[in-house]
Amino acid sequence: MSEYRRVLIPIDLSQAHPLTAPAIRRIVDTSDAEITLLHVVDSQPWVGRAGHTVRLMNELEILANRKFRGARLTRRIEWGRPADCILNVLRTDRLDAVLMTAGGDGSGSGALGAVAGEVIADTPCPVLLEWPVARPVNHARVQPVCCAIDRDSNQEQVVREAVWAASRCEAPLILICPVGLRDPAALRDPDVRKLEIANTRSWLEQLRDAHAPHAAVHVEAGHPVSVIGRALRLHGAGLLVSGGSREKLIAAEGECPVLYVGKARARSAKPELREFELAFGRSA
Repeated sequence: MSEYRRVLIPIDLSQAHPLTAPAIRRIVDTSDAEITLLHVVDSQPWVGRAGHTVRLMNELEILANRKFRGARLTRRIEWGRPADCILNVLRTDRLDAVLMTAGGDGSGSGALGAVAGEVIADTPCPVLLEWPVARPVNHARVQPVCCAIDRDSNQEQVVREAVWAASRCEAPLILICPVGLRDPAALRDPDVRKLEIANTRSWLEQLRDAHAPHAAVHVEAGHPVSVIGRALRLHGAGLLVSGGSREKLIAAEGECPVLYVGKARARSAKPELREFELAFGRSA
């Protein structure tokens, strides 16, 4: 099974940089990982660009030494539109994951922010997402990894990713599945509500038994964002793993970081095939 050995971390040097969450550190800041810190300059006259680049590289080095301890670190400066530059690096360098910070760009584009939103929409790899402001970490308590499950789509790959993340974080895993109907008013009927919750729990337990036998399950009726948000607070989650709709990411705002699998490649059950594809691509 492959791991996140090559991770891109875009850095806006004009913004403050909070401490990296423990779950993120366990996933990316390891002795066998290589982190590329990328700063993108929107526009810059050619005159004085070399000197400006040196100053930015020095700032990246100071930040790298303060935030990371285990991984090998490289620094990179690109010139252009931030989202385009980030996506181009991910595609051309075939990186395993990207760590983004949500919001903070003053774009008024919602909790994710314009740059993070564009990268998440078009990324070729999984996205780790941190929030500029998050709940304080209680180091005396084990923070579980929570996985948001959507019953209407194929979720096996998302669950496998969550199992891997929980193992890396040395944390328990909780599978969360909101119960909803196309007609929300139907859930107001107690009998319908009870039946839908029972059916969903049965389906989720079968999924759990097949792919994550040691995981707990959390089933609740309501809007997905509200259900997931309540579950994260109830369990004191340290990481949310999610795929499919990006709407669910908002549930973790201010609560915990996110590992978003989305439509990107998921961890393959046959890693040797992935290695063959990479080798073929390098030799082409």
